[in-house]
Amino acid sequence: MRIAIKTLGCKVNQSESSSMEGMLRNEDHDIVDYNDNPDVCIVNTCTVTGKSDYQSRQLIRKAIKTGARVLATGCYAQLKPDELSKIEGLDLIIGNSDKKDIVSHINRLTEGDIHTSLSAYPHSSSLSLQPYYSTRSRAFLKIQDGCDFACTYCTVPLARGRSRSLKRDDVRAAAERLSIDGFNEIVLTGIHIGCYGLDLNPKGSLLDIVNMLIASFPHIRFRLSSLEPHEFKDEYLSYVKNGNLCAHLHIPLQSGSNKILKAMNRGYTMEFYKKVIDRILNACPDIAVGTDIIAGFPGENEDDFNNSVEFIEHLPVSYLHVFPYSKRTNTPASLFDDQVSDQIKRQRVNILIGISHKKRIAHLNRNLGKILDVIIENKSAIGTLYKGISDNYLKLLVRSNELSKGQRIKARVISLTRSGLIAELVN
Repeated sequence: MRIAIKTLGCKVNQSESSSMEGMLRNEDHDIVDYNDNPDVCIVNTCTVTGKSDYQSRQLIRKAIKTGARVLATGCYAQLKPDELSKIEGLDLIIGNSDKKDIVSHINRLTEGDIHTSLSAYPHSSSLSLQPYYSTRSRAFLKIQDGCDFACTYCTVPLARGRSRSLKRDDVRAAAERLSIDGFNEIVLTGIHIGCYGLDLNPKGSLLDIVNMLIASFPHIRFRLSSLEPHEFKDEYLSYVKNGNLCAHLHIPLQSGSNKILKAMNRGYTMEFYKKVIDRILNACPDIAVGTDIIAGFPGENEDDFNNSVEFIEHLPVSYLHVFPYSKRTNTPASLFDDQVSDQIKRQRVNILIGISHKKRIAHLNRNLGKILDVIIENKSAIGTLYKGISDNYLKLLVRSNELSKGQRIKARVISLTRSGLIAELVN
């Protein structure tokens, strides 16, 4: 059968789509593009913002237009099946935990059982080792799912359940399989990877897993998808210095106002956050640190926003992921007074995007002349150039007559052009 998979949202969703693809390929199904006459389309949805909901519905409608039978899964499907069931032509809705049974659900569709239904399985089932297939140059290994935190704006714990971890032996087995498949970078991902192992018996930790993986697979570079500021450990930096762990950390801030951080229930202050970032940059000056910012959270007045802007402008991060606050059903923040208007949120988002642009340009310029550890992604359309991504999260164009996808090389950055950073191979 010809099956298309489209994915929205985080690296966890991307990892789960790759696992679904692996399971389907193991059953001799062909994975094709939307435009290649699929028999079934799977849409792996996201609901982190209102925009994500809209994009999920658009992808589903696009899939329906192909004439294929359409299955929706992911966080939007998990939380809002009633909304999706109103889309005419959507055949089946399944929850996040049912992704592991994707083959049986596909069989339901082909046998004519095409009514819309949401799986009743709880989304708190333990994690297990799954097949994995991806044409990407880097692999996403999901080691954790769910979240035990209670940020007032976030609906993810409702969609994903409590924190669960993949057993240590399964993590190692998954990494070994990815190594055999030729991946030279593995991104360790999850909804809240800093909580890895707390649910296991005996308990484990993310640092334990990183220690084990680096000792077992010294030829692979590992990347951490995201860490909360209070979960950062200085021990990670020694691995960054020796090249086993990518010189890139993503540490969400969400606001540069202590008042707003408290209302978000983030559990730290801006002063604490700044100390964490300073420790990282003092130890590894060339590391890239990214962060998330939410603009227009309820109660964020002009002074709060201006203070946040000043704090962020002086924060030595390399880029920002900027989001307007999006009211999510069944979250405490959706009931807060002093909701900020969409117009003001858009204005604030634009200001923060401008700051992010300046920080990205500064990060690019700091790397001119430097030799970087690069994974090749694919051939560029521009002459003898190959697209690549560095360990410190820079997109590069590398000059070479012949490189292969997934190849790990050393490249020196020689110029910054409109096309991006240009680099040359270092022997």
